[in-house]
Amino acid sequence: MQTLAGPTPGGLVVARRRWVAWLWLPVLFVLVAVGLWWMGHPAALPLADRTVTASAKVEQRVYVGVTVDGSVDRELAISKAAFRTAGDSTNGLDADGLEVEAWICRDGAISQTTAPDRFCDDVIPAEGNSLRLGNDQLMVSIQSTAAVALHLEPVELTFRDGLQRGTDPFGPEYEFVVIG
Repeated sequence: MQTLAGPTPGGLVVARRRWVAWLWLPVLFVLVAVGLWWMGHPAALPLADRTVTASAKVEQRVYVGVTVDGSVDRELAISKAAFRTAGDSTNGLDADGLEVEAWICRDGAISQTTAPDRFCDDVIPAEGNSLRLGNDQLMVSIQSTAAVALHLEPVELTFRDGLQRGTDPFGPEYEFVVIG
């Protein structure tokens, strides 16, 4: 038996298509786009279909607990808590001497109080801290040096939930009356 050394008979050559090597690029682009979209779209925060009312005297700080139905176990790293007045509010957030703030009640819960320390293991500012839904409670406080009537929309939280980041409204609407 004799073996042939040399070129293949008939000049059969299989050429590789150059564009096939670049197919990974659009696939990578789609995967990165989907990942970035997912990181910016966490599950919505729970809202409540009610309005919470609270009243306080001038110079008295009142705390109201943000309660929602069906809370799930999530840990939110809050970077900002923003408040907006509803269209029918008598006063705005720019009233002189008015302070509206968000707080976290660690391992406790309140409805309405002027002394949350009695019901919470720790009371800390919401911004820059973590809120563990199911264990902790978000609170809204108001204090004014003059009489005001304020109708607030749900608290708008800017937060991180694991790798995801978002800004969503949270909780019920509020009606605060500070009596002079």
